[in-house]
Amino acid sequence: MAVGSFRKNRACSLLLIVLFGLGFRVLFLFSTPILEDDFHRYFWDGAVLASGLNPYEHSPEEVAEGGGNEKLKELRQLYGNTLEKVNHPHVKTIYPPVAEFFFALSYKISPMSLTAWRIMLLVFDLITLALLFVSLRRLDIPLQSLLIYWWNPLLVQQIFNSVHMDVLAFPFVLGAILLFLYGRKKLWTLALSLAVGVKLWPALFFGLFLKPLREKRETLLQTIVFAVAILIIFLPTVMFQLDPASGIVMYGKSWQNNSPFFAAVLSGWEFVLEAMDIHPGHAQTHSRVGVIAVLLAWKFYVAFASGSLGIHRKALLVIGGAFLLSPAQFPWYYTWLLPFLCVALSPGFLALTALLPLYYLQYYFPSHPEEMGMFRNAVVWMEFGPVWALLAWEWWRFRASRRTSAVRAGVAGGG
Repeated sequence: MAVGSFRKNRACSLLLIVLFGLGFRVLFLFSTPILEDDFHRYFWDGAVLASGLNPYEHSPEEVAEGGGNEKLKELRQLYGNTLEKVNHPHVKTIYPPVAEFFFALSYKISPMSLTAWRIMLLVFDLITLALLFVSLRRLDIPLQSLLIYWWNPLLVQQIFNSVHMDVLAFPFVLGAILLFLYGRKKLWTLALSLAVGVKLWPALFFGLFLKPLREKRETLLQTIVFAVAILIIFLPTVMFQLDPASGIVMYGKSWQNNSPFFAAVLSGWEFVLEAMDIHPGHAQTHSRVGVIAVLLAWKFYVAFASGSLGIHRKALLVIGGAFLLSPAQFPWYYTWLLPFLCVALSPGFLALTALLPLYYLQYYFPSHPEEMGMFRNAVVWMEFGPVWALLAWEWWRFRASRRTSAVRAGVAGGG
């Protein structure tokens, strides 16, 4: 009787969690996006691909100026209003092919429709919730942890008001991890490659799934499968993604926003180069190479030197490190961490939910240029300073816990 009552109460609690989270999302289904316009690029790319054209071939600016074939000119006539609103129009699209497929699918359902796009995002969001449910059950973690993802206000705002596409990658990433946990080695490799086809960041997880010293043959096989799958997925981008107008090239060379760590590294390199009588303009390249080296070293440490950690904790540490080291730290990038925070809680990373909205203060400063330095020198540190402090505290507690465990093990062994 008591067990049945407990199960009934638990089911009711879970139902309330799901319904309230769904209600938050429905409130935004017909809202106007605030301070964000990336969706115009999604809509334009979707129209181009759905018309049988390669979205990587021409930038929106080229099309607006009359470039491209007759089909592109027809699209310009039909959707010129959307084309004019694409940000950074001189840059070719940065989005990988699987993401482009979903842009085109949204266009096929209802051209240039925010509602259709939001419904597609909601479908992927619900799949993410279901996979998190399965993951928590598999790992025997309380289902209330779903709140971290499903009730997160920043995620709801970024996905369902600002309509960023990042949620499209979550089912593929979580699916890959679940397949790994269930020993489906070939399938998890394919799922992870599809995740990379939506956004590039899941590629960082590949090394977390391998045991190169113990399973050399299996590691080689999985690496080949992953590499071949990635090559096939990215084939449409190969011909047009390496010129100076390429989105990936331009993003990698110069994109920078809301990143105090990278800004500090960049300032340091500029100082060093000036002292060596070298033009400080080279500091961007030096800084980015340095940050990539630090990130790869961090990934190697997490993957191979912290064996006691679970796969979700490792994934959180790797993608969290990538976020904090990145030259561009947009609020919607933070949503990448949220599925993993349900399984591997981190107060430091969770604090970003409350702090990252300060990012939008930068829209105040263009009309007050004399105060712009305040955002770069103060506001960004208000966003990330407490996070770094909390993460340092977490690290100290983790190390102290391991030392205590080692001492207890030694005492037990000696006894």
